[in-house]
Formats: sequence, C-alpha cells, structure tokens
Amino acid sequence: MIVSFCFTIKVMDSFNNLDVYQNMITKAISLAKKHHKVNFYTDTETLSHLNIIDAEIKLIDTKDFYFIDDFKIHLLSTISDEEVLIDTDLFLLKELKLKDGYDIYVDFKDDCKRSWYTEYLNWIDKNGINDVIPNFVNWNIKPPNIGILKITNKELKKEYIELYNLLRKWVLSKDKNIHKGISIILGQYLLGTLIQNKYNICYCCSKSGYIHLSGPIKFDEVALEKYIPNTTLI
Repeated sequence: MIVSFCFTIKVMDSFNNLDVYQNMITKAISLAKKHHKVNFYTDTETLSHLNIIDAEIKLIDTKDFYFIDDFKIHLLSTISDEEVLIDTDLFLLKELKLKDGYDIYVDFKDDCKRSWYTEYLNWIDKNGINDVIPNFVNWNIKPPNIGILKITNKELKKEYIELYNLLRKWVLSKDKNIHKGISIILGQYLLGTLIQNKYNICYCCSKSGYIHLSGPIKFDEVALEKYIPNTTLI
C-alpha cells in the first residue's frame, strides 16, 4: 500500500501557519516512510516552501483549487488502487493495514450537530441547497472524517466526485469569497449523506496505530512535541 499526502499553499487562508504545516508535513512523511512507500502531491509554488526528502514528489496543476478538499477530489480520479489518501496532520505510528471487503475507508465518524458543521449547514440551507440537491440538509447525518480516505466502490466514487463538483459550483455561485471552512461540508458532510446506511464502511480509528491532530489543536506551538512520539510502534 502507498500512503499519499497532498498539500498546496493555495488553499490556506493566510501564511501565518505555514511553519506549522512545514513541520507537520516533515514529521508525517518521516513516520509514514518507516512502514510504507510515500507519495507527496503538491505544486511548484508550494514545493519551494518545503523540504521533502522522504517521499516521491508528484506535481499537480492546482490553479483551479480553492477549497481544502479540492485536491483530494482531484486525486480520487487519478491515483492508483494501491494508494490511500492521508492528511498531513495524521501521523502513522505503525503500518496502516486496511482489511479487504469494504466500499470505503475513512478515519472516524463525526456528528453534523457540531459547531464546525452547523454554521455552514445553516448557511447552505438558508441559501436553498435543497432546490439543487433534494433533502441535502439532514441533522442526523454522521459525516466521516476523511483524514484517511480510500474508496474502492467505483459507483460511490463517481457519485461523490460528481456531487462534490455540483455543490462546489453552487456554493461559489452564492458567494465566491466564502470562507474556506465550508470545505468540511463539501468533503465530509456530503460524503456522509452518500454512505450512511448504504455502504460497507471501515472506520480506521477503531484499529488505532496513528494520531490525527484534526482541528485547531495542530496549531499549538508545541503540538508535535506534546502529542507525537519520536518512535513508532511495532
């Protein structure tokens, strides 16, 4: 299995936290490299800010990327079946093993009633998303965190990519300068509406073996030293 990271500075709100991403990426790759072949997808502009030595670098045209998950959606249709997409704030402490037989592999099950979803779901609902995607807003959805993402079901992958692009176009038609945080709806909530009670889902967090600094915790100045061990597990 190949572990694939992706990152571009084009989706950042500001460069204030660039050093955080630089350190995370270096650490995440170094840990993953102990157990897997590692690919790092990026662009020329971003590469000049990084020092990648332990991964195979693959340059992508990112000129049309705006939201955080634009990169993942692009890669879903291009990467090999051997690859699994992993966030740059996810640190493998041992080999990531994905058992066969699932339609999709993700990190953990979230709750759309959490504040980081509700703000954007309310905005989407108010602006009439149900006229474009009927019954889209459902407060019972349990979105998957896609810090780990691999989709083996081709029909699901196709539908996800198509609806992501439809929703993305609609969101930008309503506000072309909308905060990029709404990517959590495009990438995770949308996927939750597709997979809930329909597909065989593997939540990788149940097997542990990694630490995911999802959310603002990663921006703690000593987050890596505080939460990520220097040695991996056997």
